[in-house]
Amino acid sequence: MRNKPYLLVSMLTLAVVGLSGCANMNQAQCETANWQAIGYEDGVAGVRDSQFSQHRQECAAHGVTANIDDYLRGHKEGSQKYCTRSNGFFLGMKGQNYNRNCPEELVPLFLSGLNDGKQIYSAQRELDAKDDALERLYARIENFEETIADKNNEMIADGLLRSERLEIRQQIETLEIEMLGLIELIPEYQDEQAQAVRKYESVKETFANYF
Repeated sequence: MRNKPYLLVSMLTLAVVGLSGCANMNQAQCETANWQAIGYEDGVAGVRDSQFSQHRQECAAHGVTANIDDYLRGHKEGSQKYCTRSNGFFLGMKGQNYNRNCPEELVPLFLSGLNDGKQIYSAQRELDAKDDALERLYARIENFEETIADKNNEMIADGLLRSERLEIRQQIETLEIEMLGLIELIPEYQDEQAQAVRKYESVKETFANYF
């Protein structure tokens, strides 16, 4: 069963990322800091161990020396939770990139999952693009319909000269021709969207073992 570990790691990553590297450490936090726990939090959030430099500077301003050995020990432990194939897959699905934050021995599995997830991300983006294109096409056709309706009302308004009505009629015919051209594109756009759906579903099926 991969589902539960996958979800737990993903939730843990999201929860801890808000704790690491965002708020400055105050004097009380520096004085009572558990540097192994801080390193673990940074590691499990995917923060590089170079984050220690910021912690060190913040605490030095309060006269407190940060413990790099404890920090690195905790960071390595946290990185082992973050740098998994499943978590790489989750991050790849979000379109995230590798920021060189994993221990060397964990990089291959993490990147394997990341690249698998990016295939789903890419297929999803392609599908979204085809959905948007079809929606924009429908919107353009609807705009033409509304403009033609307005022109028809304008043409039958009182007080117009015959020449003015003829001019509006010509405008309507031009609009109708342009709209027909867009309508003829609908099957092509629908086919491209359907292909994108099939590709997305196929890619998801390929990596079904992650879910």
